[in-house]
Amino acid sequence: MKRCRHYFANSLFIVIFTIFFLINSTCSAQWIEITEGSAVSQGKLVVDESGAILPVPVIAKGSNILIPATFVAETLRISMRYDPVVQRLTYSIPSGSFEILLHQKEWKLSSGETRTFAEPAISQSGVPFVPAELLRVTGEYDISWDVHAMKLHLMKPGGKVAALTEARHGIHPDKVRIVFHLSKEVPFKVMQMKNPPRVVVDFEDTRVQGAFDSSIANIAVNGVRLTMPEGNNTRCIIDFNYALPDVTTFWLQDPVRFVVDVPTIYRNQAALTIDRGIRYISMNSGTPNGPLTIDVLEIAATDKTIAVETVLAGPDGSFGLAPVSDLVARSGAIAGVNGVFHASDGTPLGLIITDGRLKSLPIMSRTAMGITQDGRILMDSVSIDAEGNLVPDWLEQGVVYAVGGGPRLVKDGKVNVTSLQEQFKADVATGRAPRTAVGVTFDDKLLLVAVTGRQAYYSIGVTLEELADIMVELGAKDAMNLDGGGSSTMVVRDFVMNTPSDGRERKVADAILVFSGPSKTPPVSPPIGQ
Repeated sequence: MKRCRHYFANSLFIVIFTIFFLINSTCSAQWIEITEGSAVSQGKLVVDESGAILPVPVIAKGSNILIPATFVAETLRISMRYDPVVQRLTYSIPSGSFEILLHQKEWKLSSGETRTFAEPAISQSGVPFVPAELLRVTGEYDISWDVHAMKLHLMKPGGKVAALTEARHGIHPDKVRIVFHLSKEVPFKVMQMKNPPRVVVDFEDTRVQGAFDSSIANIAVNGVRLTMPEGNNTRCIIDFNYALPDVTTFWLQDPVRFVVDVPTIYRNQAALTIDRGIRYISMNSGTPNGPLTIDVLEIAATDKTIAVETVLAGPDGSFGLAPVSDLVARSGAIAGVNGVFHASDGTPLGLIITDGRLKSLPIMSRTAMGITQDGRILMDSVSIDAEGNLVPDWLEQGVVYAVGGGPRLVKDGKVNVTSLQEQFKADVATGRAPRTAVGVTFDDKLLLVAVTGRQAYYSIGVTLEELADIMVELGAKDAMNLDGGGSSTMVVRDFVMNTPSDGRERKVADAILVFSGPSKTPPVSPPIGQ
């Protein structure tokens, strides 16, 4: 009996205080705060934003909060009856009444309609507790539960504080769209950060209400978080897996929504002149499959001040293995990329001509690239006849440097991938990987291209067909694939421009080097058969 009298006295005090506050406040905002880690605890009712506090017992079950049934009646100013024998609550509202049976999630309206709670009403020490969401579904209050701060925020509709009622996302071919549903427009601020890559949206005078799905199945967006840093402000943090262009934000009406569009399809490009007739281009792209980083060297091969040569990695032009950066440094070249496929001992697996001498034979009539004395660039399928002569005879045509590769990617300005005809196995012909390519434009510029790959949040790599598309986009008339994977490397002066998939440079058998002025390559050994 003492417990009942005590609880009745507390309830009466709450009613009197709450009514007094509601009469004297233009914006009713209430808080219930409990001690973290307690299943049942003596909490605090903060009845206004100035911090007035009254004790109220509450029960927390994860993100679901139960409050005294009498508190609901007092707050909504409706009558309530409780039958402890059948454990039934009956509330009277202007539109009728509804019944709640303890320990059951369903509750019934007088119209016959039923609704379901996330948690059932219960009895604690003889006192009935109901889900706090009852305050929202009755249409009188918006509620928001801050599980970290252990606070339940009640907002009167039409008050100063807006309710963020829902947050959802949609994945589109060119963007991820994140939509926030609010009860009204509010002042906001958007900040985009590069390290770590994220966007922060601050909503003023806004509290989170209801559930929020933060899972986004997209390679670009890592997740979305909602926090309430201070006062009645809500912060939305959108984390990216890699740097993205600036997002777009705007309001929509009926209902009120705040939209954040995150672009996932984009192309950023920057160019730098390395030397006369030699230009470096850096390209960063967003694709439906993820980010892509492309490094390009554009060379005026017919310029007499520029030399493009193929070199073997061994000392004095012999077979061997060495990183591209070593080959660039010891020859005095400005830049270079890896060349033909090779065996583990450094034996090239395809055509190599250096200084007009045949150093390695073509195989399987695969595509090769040749450079003549006057800088003309040839690209053709090259084989060898029974007498050991090249077909076509590039040496007779004045080719002084050549490198085999394949498959062909582009012919006459159109995608033409010949991996099947050139008998490439699946490890080269299929899948997305780091790749290196060489091509020639319609105005006789040489293109050396390295695409970083196998790095999900930096650059995913390309298929042969995607590489062919890139070469066409760069203006290639003809293009072919070179050795790729961990061998794919581009060096400009002292810098490795791409990010090799091994985490470091892999040793290669040969390279295509670019010189400004006379080359400094060492003398070559006698050609095959001499």
